[in-house]
Amino acid sequence: MTLLSIAQEILQQTKSATIPSTIIGNNQPVAIQILEVLKRSIVNLSRSYDWQELTKEYSFNAVASQNNYSLPTDFDRIINNSFWNTTDKEEMIGSISPEDWRELVNSTVGSGAVNEYYRFRGDEILIFPTPTSTDGYVFEYISKNIVKSSGGTGQTGWLADTDVPVIDEFILKLDATWNLLKVQGRPYAEDQRQANLALAERVGINAGRHTIRHSVTRLRNGKIGYPEIINQS
Repeated sequence: MTLLSIAQEILQQTKSATIPSTIIGNNQPVAIQILEVLKRSIVNLSRSYDWQELTKEYSFNAVASQNNYSLPTDFDRIINNSFWNTTDKEEMIGSISPEDWRELVNSTVGSGAVNEYYRFRGDEILIFPTPTSTDGYVFEYISKNIVKSSGGTGQTGWLADTDVPVIDEFILKLDATWNLLKVQGRPYAEDQRQANLALAERVGINAGRHTIRHSVTRLRNGKIGYPEIINQS
C-alpha cells in the first residue's frame, strides 16, 4: 500500500467527512493531520524493534594507522553483538562508553591488546587499538531508510503519495489509526489495544524465534539447567 492508500483507508475507517485525493502538498486540514500522524507512527514503530526489513550488513577494511571509519549513509543503530573482525574471526567489544574509551586510549595497552574495542562518535566508528593492517570488519545495523519511493529508493520519510513503508503496512495502519483518533479527541483505547496486540504478534515472528540451548551458553561455560532446548514464544 502507498502513503495515499493507507491514509485514505484510515480516514474511511474512522468515518472522516473528507477523503482527500492527495496527501503530500495538500493544505486541507485532514490531509495535514493524517500525514503528521503517519510520520509519527512510522518513526515510532521503526525505532521500537529491530525489524528484519530494515536490517542490513556493512563491511569495510581497515587502513593501517587509522582508527576512525565512516558509518553507512543510512545508519540508524547497530545490531548488538554483530560486530566482528572477519580476518581474525574475533568479536569486537563494544560499543564501549566514553569513560572506558578514554581509559583505553590513555593507557599503555596499545597495539599489544588482546581484544579489539569499538565506539561510535561523530557518525564514525572508532577502533582500539588502532589497526596496523587491512583487516576486514563487518556488522549488522538498522537502516534509517524507513520508506521507499515507487522506484525502490530508500528514504527517511514520506516525500510522495506513491511512497511505500518498508515495515509492515498493516501494523503501520493500525498504529496510525488510534493515534489519529487520539489527536481528534475521540475514543481510541480499543484501537490502541488492537494495534498493540498486532504489534506484539508481528514482533514475535518478524525475524524468527530463537531456540535457547541450555547445554552450552554463548560464553561456553557449560550446562545451566534443563530442559536442554526451549523454544521462545
